[in-house]
Amino acid sequence: SRALMALTDRLDRRFGWDRLPRPLGLLTLIGVRDRLRQRNLCDTGLPAASPELIEKAADPTYRSRRSLDGTLNDLESPLMGSVGTRFGRNVPVDETFREPPGALLDPNPRMISRELLTRERFLPATTLNVLAAAWIQFEVHDWFSHGKNEEKNPWELALAEDDDWPERPMAIPRTRRDPTSDQDPRTPDTFVTDDSHWWDGSQVYGSDERFAAAARSGEDGKLRIEDGLPPRDLEALVDLSGVAGNFWVGLALLHTLFALEHNAICDRLRREFPGWSDDRLYNTARLINAALMAKIHTTEWTPAIIAHPTTRYAMRVTWSGIAGERLGRRVGHLGSGDLVSGIPGSKTDHHGVPYSLTEEFVAVYRMHPLLPDEFSFRSVAADELLEERTFPELGALHARERVEEIGVANALYSFGI
Repeated sequence: SRALMALTDRLDRRFGWDRLPRPLGLLTLIGVRDRLRQRNLCDTGLPAASPELIEKAADPTYRSRRSLDGTLNDLESPLMGSVGTRFGRNVPVDETFREPPGALLDPNPRMISRELLTRERFLPATTLNVLAAAWIQFEVHDWFSHGKNEEKNPWELALAEDDDWPERPMAIPRTRRDPTSDQDPRTPDTFVTDDSHWWDGSQVYGSDERFAAAARSGEDGKLRIEDGLPPRDLEALVDLSGVAGNFWVGLALLHTLFALEHNAICDRLRREFPGWSDDRLYNTARLINAALMAKIHTTEWTPAIIAHPTTRYAMRVTWSGIAGERLGRRVGHLGSGDLVSGIPGSKTDHHGVPYSLTEEFVAVYRMHPLLPDEFSFRSVAADELLEERTFPELGALHARERVEEIGVANALYSFGI
């Protein structure tokens, strides 16, 4: 309500939600969230679905599976959140016209980077471990990608005389534009996603038929595992010149872990439902696995990053409601909203705009400083030092080699400590 938003806005501005007693702090965060949903979810447009897609949306089989391209996740709007749809905005669209080049390049972005972001020495975040850094990159690979940058007409940055960058000027490829945004110069630029916007585990299961088919074993709904790791031939289907080029040991561990988790879910489902087909086991296990990732992020990762008592409690309430998970398991979801029993199981609500991730969200979700420059790997059995590596030695071209020589369990243990 307007009264609630007005009250919580005044509380937040005068005291700050983090300085209030937990009940008042929670109330203030609810008001802030409602205000953001009302004012800062801005629709950039969604194309009309084809007759064929609308026909699929009427098929009940799509109520219990994910599509590779993210279509049919909301059967009322089957294109919502799918590959090729636009990123939303958190500011009004008519205020997102690009500034002229001179304004964007002054002050020089390279100068800002060197002055403000250069790491002189590593300052560890002592409340976190390296798994926290690997985890957020793992999730980002599920959530968004602009795809390959444009090859023509890059941004060119002048460099200072003492800058050791090997090329002059520095060339920065432009983000690939939405082709439809060129049709009317009176409208701001828009951009489309190369991954689905949904939380659907696409980093594990793939977004195209070739990868998805190659990842499956074809038996009992399972994914292929060879010698405890995803098969080598999948690597040939990944374009390391694109977004996947930032792969490293941290991602390799989580991809392995959740592929194994998928197969463990399939084993459990097979015991419970022995008559299910390979496809049904696969699709159901994917739903469960993606929900598990969402729960871990909501109830474990975010409270670790924002480790305030009020936000830790708020994130648990977001997932399980004020009734809590234990009561929820006994009595099910109470009511249609999310306050009592949490978001899972509540009524779908996109808050007035088609669901998408936003350009502003993509722009700020950068957490590279969480990654140290040097890594020590230790044995999970005896805590003895196995080897030490620099970050470049853990990159995409060496990730599998490192995991094979260190072992998944030892590497996960090392990142955990």
